[in-house]
Amino acid sequence: MASWWLLGLSLLGLAVSLYFTLVYYGRIESRELPTAFCRRNEQTCVTILQTPYARVLGPPNSVLGIGLYVLTALVAALALAGALPPWLWGTAVVAVAVAVLLAPYLVWALVARLKTWCRL
Repeated sequence: MASWWLLGLSLLGLAVSLYFTLVYYGRIESRELPTAFCRRNEQTCVTILQTPYARVLGPPNSVLGIGLYVLTALVAALALAGALPPWLWGTAVVAVAVAVLLAPYLVWALVARLKTWCRL
């Protein structure tokens, strides 16, 4: 059951990361999403994507998110198939740990440094 949850959540995370990557590279505008997901009158999310905090480790954070969520989905799928190699599990744990440790810093930067809040 946990592997199904992991797969579902990783696919959701992949969709969000893909959305922000497309916005970052100007392939879509942030207002192309339904108002339930992104407020049409705000450019806050787009403004944040233009700061150094959107590229903490080099490439855009959302591109790294795509990689992380693809890896997580792969781990979940292999676990469901009963064919998960231990080295892949360890790699995924390290990648997720880095993301979890980086998240509070990004929230702090958003609120304390940029003085804003991105309402996805």
